[in-house]
Amino acid sequence: MKIEEIGVLSGPTVRTGPRPAFNLKALSAFLVLSYAFSWAWLIPLAVTGHTVLQGRGWPTHFPSLLGPMLAAFIVTAKTTGRSGIRDLLRRMGRWRIGWRWWLIALSPLAFLGIALGVMVVSGATTPTSSSFAQYSGLPSGLGVVGVALVILVIDGFGEETGWRGYALPQLQNRFSPLISTLILAGFWAAWHIPSFFALQSYKGFSAGTGLGFAFGLACGAIVATWIYNRSGGSILAVVVWHGLYDAVVGTKAATGGSGTIAAVVSTFIIVQALVLVVLEIRAGRHGMRSVLGPP
Repeated sequence: MKIEEIGVLSGPTVRTGPRPAFNLKALSAFLVLSYAFSWAWLIPLAVTGHTVLQGRGWPTHFPSLLGPMLAAFIVTAKTTGRSGIRDLLRRMGRWRIGWRWWLIALSPLAFLGIALGVMVVSGATTPTSSSFAQYSGLPSGLGVVGVALVILVIDGFGEETGWRGYALPQLQNRFSPLISTLILAGFWAAWHIPSFFALQSYKGFSAGTGLGFAFGLACGAIVATWIYNRSGGSILAVVVWHGLYDAVVGTKAATGGSGTIAAVVSTFIIVQALVLVVLEIRAGRHGMRSVLGPP
């Protein structure tokens, strides 16, 4: 596919919301509030020796995931008032993005299918269906569908309303989509720091694993930027993609045993991100429109 033809996946030409001048004070307030709301829940858990386990509903880190969304609403209300809130809500529910973008938003499920196929072909033991309901901070009694829905609603909207719905457009008022994404990925990664002391699935990370986590998160941020911008600013599309990715790679089915599912799915995301970066750099050198930016 030529770069000029990338528009076949560009989706509807919809404004991604008001594009005011870059507001460093507002963005800083958003970051401070996001960290404050989230860490106010996580740090006490870690300090008091509580550990979030897979398949257990308490202790849980899920309330902390709402921090970026709360921060986005507060800062938006303060800076742009009701019109900004209405715009944010519209983007949270924007579903008319074209079938291609819904396929991309649902792609973590396809990657899961490929991973399971690899396991079957290689003769590896496939995970039980119940292991897909064992996710950190959620009771496994919710079942696979229940766990996935909670992840989509709380994790997906809690994070993406803030990171992609508020912070990314702010950064893109000043920087290119790629630079904006890398800056945001740094703050997003740092936001996870208390999780390494509260979640059992994170506690075992070595320094090398931590770097790998940060790299994988940056790759996820690149794909999320692409989906958000090219879908016409649909927070909902990124929520579905992010939620399904977490529901696929964060369960005991993906992380337990050989970890094949997590490895295969993460590899697809990394390759996807690297291809997007190459196309973005090439487009910039040839004076073409951004691959990652809005249509």
